[in-house]
Amino acid sequence: MMIRILGACLVLAASVSAQTADQAVQAMAARGDLDEIRWSDPAKGPAFRAGIVRALPEGLEVQRLSVKRTVPYDQVGGVKFGLTMGERQLMAEAKPESIPALRVFWEARQRTIGLAGSNAGDFGLALAGALRKSGAPEEALVIAREIADGDNDASRRARAQLESETLAFLQSMKTDPPEAVEKKAWALIETADESNPDLMLLVTGFLMAKEFEALKSIETENPRWIEDDEVRPVRDRHYHRSLDLALYASLFHPAREAESADGLWQASLVYRHTKETNREAAVLEDLTALYGSSAHLAEAQKRLTPLRALLETGKPAAEPEPTPEGEEPKEEPVKGPPPPPKRYNLFED
Repeated sequence: MMIRILGACLVLAASVSAQTADQAVQAMAARGDLDEIRWSDPAKGPAFRAGIVRALPEGLEVQRLSVKRTVPYDQVGGVKFGLTMGERQLMAEAKPESIPALRVFWEARQRTIGLAGSNAGDFGLALAGALRKSGAPEEALVIAREIADGDNDASRRARAQLESETLAFLQSMKTDPPEAVEKKAWALIETADESNPDLMLLVTGFLMAKEFEALKSIETENPRWIEDDEVRPVRDRHYHRSLDLALYASLFHPAREAESADGLWQASLVYRHTKETNREAAVLEDLTALYGSSAHLAEAQKRLTPLRALLETGKPAAEPEPTPEGEEPKEEPVKGPPPPPKRYNLFED
């Protein structure tokens, strides 16, 4: 029992900060009787509890107290891995800094993905997600495809297939010609498959940047576009697509804070470009009110100050007077909470 508690504490303590590979190895070696192994032959007796240290080529290495043994795979009917709080957190967060620890768990259990009850695929998918966030889609794709092809659990195979599709598009962005990637992205948008939000958010973000560049380019090449009956519809199509794609995350996946805030920020850049002050202020107020931890928050608040002054007075905000040399800058008075989000119609002309 003490060994089991020690193993749980090792993982939990390490979860406060990024867990190292060494800490993960120590936690796996001190699992006590956290796991369960069932015999393939019921005549051998009931399931027994032990700590599964790792899956070797020849079988499962298990430990009870100080005794270790290897159980051949043909004698194993199924397994059940216990989960500590730290392990649950490690999988749920799937952060790039957790890659070393996630890799230890995945490599130690990888050979069990076909065994009934194994949760190795959960660690593998968490590792693939962390690798994707760190910019390593190639390695992540190998892991996701292995789980999609061989995991014992149908729902996990389905999740791995979705992850594989997202990673395949990321890899395509790195290796394929831009025109081919854009064509593939529009094909994915047309399917509107909401079963894979990661892929949809990735694709809409990619296409939004393309559409905004096209909008700016066509206006630069055609300064009198507003008077040109052939150019104006093309320009307007890029404008509306830019906004639809930028606002997709906040409208359909508002709980995805990073992507939603980034989309609102991108929409504000479109409105800034088109000099639509009211709408720029509206999306920036949404951003500051809804996504207070966004990386864009400080810049959005800075931009809102002159916008509000312009909207209220019709004049730009006065520049703050420079602080005399040797004096500390005066602190701005604390203002109340940000105003509630304004509602605006995405599909207005």
